[in-house]
Amino acid sequence: MSKGISFVMYIVVAGGNRDIDIKVISPNGLVLYKALRTSGDELSFYAQGGDFRFCFSNQFSKVTKKRVAFNIRPFEEVEPVVDRFNRSRPVVQGSLETHCDNIHFFLGVVQDFQAKYLVRESSGRYLAETLQARVTICSLVLFAAVLVAGLGQVAVFKTFFTEKTNLCKASA
Repeated sequence: MSKGISFVMYIVVAGGNRDIDIKVISPNGLVLYKALRTSGDELSFYAQGGDFRFCFSNQFSKVTKKRVAFNIRPFEEVEPVVDRFNRSRPVVQGSLETHCDNIHFFLGVVQDFQAKYLVRESSGRYLAETLQARVTICSLVLFAAVLVAGLGQVAVFKTFFTEKTNLCKASA
């Protein structure tokens, strides 16, 4: 990671009570963030050079699997349009440059919202697929029960309308 402020967003999408343990560990071994049994959070920290570790743990609930969605992105400071093109002489920003800077900033905000909505959509899709699988299994079990009950009723009604022959009288 480069130097600067970084943002991390994570959320437990599926599994159990939707809670996990998380630790963020810096390159020098310091624990920057630690949360137990949390379902999601947004955090920011100053990132110096090196590899950061993001440790998600499900130790307290080994029976259920968890699905975690997360997004890590550096903070991008908006550089004015004028500074990008005319570095040799100072220039006052006009309204067009200011509007371009605002558009650039708000496009970053839109990207953040899209990432959050993508996670929510993924969570909703997982819930719908799980529900659909359970409804299918329940429907198959109910179909089998209705089929067995129907065949049982046919067998019982068949005995009412069949004539029983007495074998003792027929042989004499």
